[in-house]
Amino acid sequence: MKKYWKHILIGFVSGILNGLFGAGGGSVVVPAMEKFLKMDSKKAHATAIAVISRLSAVSTFFYLSRGYFNLKIWIPVTVGGIAGGLIGAKLLGRIPKQWLKIIFGSVIIVTSIKLIV
Repeated sequence: MKKYWKHILIGFVSGILNGLFGAGGGSVVVPAMEKFLKMDSKKAHATAIAVISRLSAVSTFFYLSRGYFNLKIWIPVTVGGIAGGLIGAKLLGRIPKQWLKIIFGSVIIVTSIKLIV
């Protein structure tokens, strides 16, 4: 268990962020796995999706039980998300690692600015 302390800490922090912000942990999981676990960026992105899906399932349970859920928008957004996820997963194998980092970093920066302003 001791050799997995970095893994557990990354999961713990992303779990807190997921619970607070609803899947916001991806912005932490990917860079943390790359830096602290020395994971390849494409594997980090793919692994983060699997991690976040489980965290989101847990968070969804609590959001539903507390009434923080809008079923009317959930279905169409999920349909669009599934379509986008399929395309994104196919593109992941085709995008060079450096471009993937630039795109991901740019999305994080733009999102951060939108949240602040």
